[in-house]
Amino acid sequence: MKKIVWIALAIICVGCQQTGNEEPVVTTKTEKFEANSYTMRGIPDKVAFIDAPWIEGETQKYMWHFWGSEEELEGAFKVTGTHTETGETVTVLETSEIAGPVNGADASLPSNMSLPESGEWKLDTSVDGEAFGTILVDVKE
Repeated sequence: MKKIVWIALAIICVGCQQTGNEEPVVTTKTEKFEANSYTMRGIPDKVAFIDAPWIEGETQKYMWHFWGSEEELEGAFKVTGTHTETGETVTVLETSEIAGPVNGADASLPSNMSLPESGEWKLDTSVDGEAFGTILVDVKE
């Protein structure tokens, strides 16, 4: 029995190893948290948007919130969506800069976004070309 446990732990440790200087990207599925009386979806104290439903093919308004230093939050913001089952990838949002503080966050960005197909989507965010965080959302039909 001990041998099985050690083998399982070894497999887990090997699977967790990183290569190069990559930083781990935090992924969260439908995590909600409260920030300044708003229900947010995303990564607390990093990147999130005011929670609103995702409906296939429908454009909705989302207010992005960012936490970090001025240097971290300077530059273009991009969101790329990848459908977790089909692998389809789309640019969800692209803007040249992030706006100022709002609702207790260090920076913000109003946006209109949509995703073309129902299912689970991985939203990869970047600021000035650097990965900033990943959020998983469920899109309804």
